[in-house]
Amino acid sequence: MSVTHRTFPMNAPAGIALQISATFFFAVMSALVRFVADDVPSGQVVFARSAFGLVPLVVWLLWRGRMSSALVTRQPFGHVVRGLVGVSAMWLSFAALAFIPLAEAVAFTYATPLVAVVLAAILLGERVPSYRWAVLGVGFAGILIMLWPSFTHASLGSGPGPLIGAAMALVGAVIAGLAVTQVRHLTRTETSEAIVFYFSIVASLAGLATIPFGWVIPDVRTALILIATGIAGGLGQILMTAATRYAPASVVAPLNYATLLWAMVFGVLAFGEWPGSLVLAGAAIVVCAGLVLVWRERHGRGGQGHVSQNLDVTAGVHEAPRDYVVSQGTRGTDPPGLRRLEHQKMTSEEDRKILELPHRKAVSR
Repeated sequence: MSVTHRTFPMNAPAGIALQISATFFFAVMSALVRFVADDVPSGQVVFARSAFGLVPLVVWLLWRGRMSSALVTRQPFGHVVRGLVGVSAMWLSFAALAFIPLAEAVAFTYATPLVAVVLAAILLGERVPSYRWAVLGVGFAGILIMLWPSFTHASLGSGPGPLIGAAMALVGAVIAGLAVTQVRHLTRTETSEAIVFYFSIVASLAGLATIPFGWVIPDVRTALILIATGIAGGLGQILMTAATRYAPASVVAPLNYATLLWAMVFGVLAFGEWPGSLVLAGAAIVVCAGLVLVWRERHGRGGQGHVSQNLDVTAGVHEAPRDYVVSQGTRGTDPPGLRRLEHQKMTSEEDRKILELPHRKAVSR
């Protein structure tokens, strides 16, 4: 079996533009969910997000000639487990939008990369340097600051709604961290196309299974919003994956935090929601923690300037599975032993640099 290696031309401005566009569509998706969160069950929203999100995904795969790669899998049960975990995170994040402002719900998703670091140490046995633990401590302190207003509202008799919403959003972020860990396990044998495609299938079926718990018959406006939710999420996923083809992950990954800025704009304009100062302060701390991890991974290898292949600290709820951009037709499908064998056969400095291209994860929300 041979592997033909190819690279994609680097174009940082194009990668940055694509990534910012992806954050815009993810924020649009969350805002649309916020519009119907009080009227449509979360399971029905999960189905709409996943089923209608398949439309742009399948079109994109067919256009790139990668549909066959999306259908081939060596771990069908792994996709089911990863899908159910991811659906749980999605359901909680959507349900939280019925209780807390849009920007606040988005801010809690930034806990996912921090959780993924901890779970990588616990479940995958990865060594976590001391600086990461220190940064994680700072990041979790920021999460506590974001939670504080919810506890305050509950203690003052304003009702448990904000606390319930914050708890849902935070638990969803933790479960999303577990999903990221499972995605990393799947990337040992599965293509990124297969991971994303089968997640959408499992999520659609899981959402459909909630019909007995009470779906509603949407009016035309609500139906259009649900359809747009899925399409926006699917477009965001595609744009985010495309961004990593033109710019290194260490360049585009920090731009994921732009989702919070879009969410604040939509929250103010569409719902009149102004995030509290403590929530913003806590979110700023969490964002800084994430950026420090990205910077440290980029510059902590003697200036080589690439994110560690063992741990992508920028992975979040929206992010795609690690994409091996070096193979033809079987990107990410070659077992680690085969990749090492191919690497040993390479003698030129150019070929070694190809294998050192930054990698990304890409998970659906």
